[in-house]
Amino acid sequence: MLRQSSPSELLTTRLASLDDLQTVLRLLDDADPWFMSVGIDEVSGLLAGAPALLLFASGRPCGVMIADWMHDSTTWVRVLALSGGLSTAHALDTLLPPFHATLRARGGARVYVACHESADAWLAVSLRRAGYVHDTDVIVYQKTRMNVPTHGNPTVRVRTATMGDIPAILAVDTQCFSAEWRKDDVQIGVALREAPRFLVVEDDVGVVGYAFVTMHRGGQLMHLVRIAVLPDRQQQGIGARLLYEVVAYATAIGAETITLNTQAYNRSARRLYERFGFRRTGDRQIILRCDL
Repeated sequence: MLRQSSPSELLTTRLASLDDLQTVLRLLDDADPWFMSVGIDEVSGLLAGAPALLLFASGRPCGVMIADWMHDSTTWVRVLALSGGLSTAHALDTLLPPFHATLRARGGARVYVACHESADAWLAVSLRRAGYVHDTDVIVYQKTRMNVPTHGNPTVRVRTATMGDIPAILAVDTQCFSAEWRKDDVQIGVALREAPRFLVVEDDVGVVGYAFVTMHRGGQLMHLVRIAVLPDRQQQGIGARLLYEVVAYATAIGAETITLNTQAYNRSARRLYERFGFRRTGDRQIILRCDL
């Protein structure tokens, strides 16, 4: 039976680095509870320089908290793992103040956490108690019939993106999304190399939007990671054109389901998805925010 820590037990923290990788991996193996919104193979990259703290009880490692790389003064909690029967409240009371101080020292103004409604309920409750507030919900849609209501705008050109498109893609991102949702050049570069389909849409002036997907379950499931169109070019059928191209690609490769996530407040995007036959699955993530 796991020992529960008492509020009086001395807990300490220190910054974590790549040198602590094996310790962190052992903690993740033993953790209960735990939260991760990145793959295990991404942990080493974050430890190489992103904000991270280790938690100790009487000198033994018993917890870790890792943020993503800072982007426009915002970041996300990507890993939180506690082991050894720790009281979650006691652990977070010890971890959060130095964690937030580390983020502020690196120019951070806001930190976000995406909690799955059921699996991460323990974390949402604990963070709310610690002062995190509800920011929005991310809801999940899926499409299982590959019919389309329109081919979208026929006057724009859709082509496969190249590395040379990264500046234009980032410019679209900056205009379309608030800081916490934007992607940086590293993320876009990785997606360009690894995504099975990464499209840009352009007119005579240049790139006005983009979309990319990932594949899962042996090609049966396609996930639409991103679709974006410059605000001044919206309501012109360009988003519909990109979505048509995504569905056409899914049909061509025999994918059975397309999924996507979107913010609850993005009503114009939701109308487009629902027009294309996407339906809510009932799954959602609760997005919490702490203003530093």
